[in-house]
Amino acid sequence: MIRLVERLGHPERQFPAVHIAGTNGKGSTAAMVASVLQQAGLSVGLYTSPHLIDLSERMRVNAAPIATADLERLVRQVDDTVAQCGMADAMTFFEVTTAVAFLYFAEQAVDIGVIEVGLGGRFDATNLVTPAVCAITTVDFDHEIYLGKTLTAIAFEKAGILKRGVPAVVGALSAEAMAEVERHAREKSVPLVRLGREITTSGDRPERFMYRGTGVREVSCPLAGKHQIHNAAVAIGLIEQLQSVGWPIREWDLQEGIRHTRWEGRLETLCAAPRILLDGAHNPAGAHALAEALREVDPDRKGRHYLLFGAMQDKEIGTMLSPLLGWADEVVFTRPDMARAADPAAMTAFLPPDLPRRTYPATPDAVAATCARLADCDTLLIAGSLFLVGEAKAHFAGRACSPLRG
Repeated sequence: MIRLVERLGHPERQFPAVHIAGTNGKGSTAAMVASVLQQAGLSVGLYTSPHLIDLSERMRVNAAPIATADLERLVRQVDDTVAQCGMADAMTFFEVTTAVAFLYFAEQAVDIGVIEVGLGGRFDATNLVTPAVCAITTVDFDHEIYLGKTLTAIAFEKAGILKRGVPAVVGALSAEAMAEVERHAREKSVPLVRLGREITTSGDRPERFMYRGTGVREVSCPLAGKHQIHNAAVAIGLIEQLQSVGWPIREWDLQEGIRHTRWEGRLETLCAAPRILLDGAHNPAGAHALAEALREVDPDRKGRHYLLFGAMQDKEIGTMLSPLLGWADEVVFTRPDMARAADPAAMTAFLPPDLPRRTYPATPDAVAATCARLADCDTLLIAGSLFLVGEAKAHFAGRACSPLRG
């Protein structure tokens, strides 16, 4: 990746960045930060992954996805450069898309880029940006084959984004993960702002909670689920760090930016009657956060609850399903159109014998058949993988998912 950006003229050095890592919550946090910065009148690049329907979603300037013509042109430029360097067999899909995002943001002369880490941090393709401030939202178990099998090992990888002297905002971590992040911070003279210490929250509803950091403010966040309070707190902490070094962000910008954040596929409501929800809870920690949020979804059981689930076979599927089964009256298994997706029939082994289940070979079949059975008082939750969520959104929109995934 270093060789590639050198050949491309170091586009990643042409804008300052907010660099965000974390097991969960980094995309939501990035979306909130970008929304605030845009509200402040800045030109903002936002790079996130994966996309839901189309690759262009990953690279946005002022919330607008990259145009198809620009995307095709920059992909060709990166591909040509990769070939010239003799690295065609070495570069990953994510490394190429990251290089494209760097080029696009440099071309667009953005004032700042909000850059979400893809996986881990230390060796992530994004870890070449020049951050004005960093964040680690959460540290939990996911991608253990790459990041390690302990929270300390995973925290070590995520703390690899910390840069000497650059402040970092850290979410609510376990004691062992926080200790590892603090160790890295001491070694690199990184000022830490920690949720639960330097910044705190009170209240249990994201649409109205109190934040205490450099000041005290009441905040309204439109993203559903109590876990979004922590993500919003990290986002505000990042904004406060930018304010402290002179970025022109007013309190109005902060409040309105958070309040108008949009982030699809995270406890997103597609329809009210019947209620159709989408959530890309793709690891055990995400599933537990989703289960907590579901306590407020039809608690009086006015209708039946359907869980439409699909996941990648390398995930802890049983651990992901477990917290959701008490909410579900029936589980529908399907398979996203990915080679590493888990087999629907095999996943039924994780259910108790008395819980009704159905299986379908593909997402459109599962969505269409399940929706046909819904009464207006019922709830359908589509969850387990962002690839599944993307295919479901495409189905409802009458679109086809881009064949470019990963």
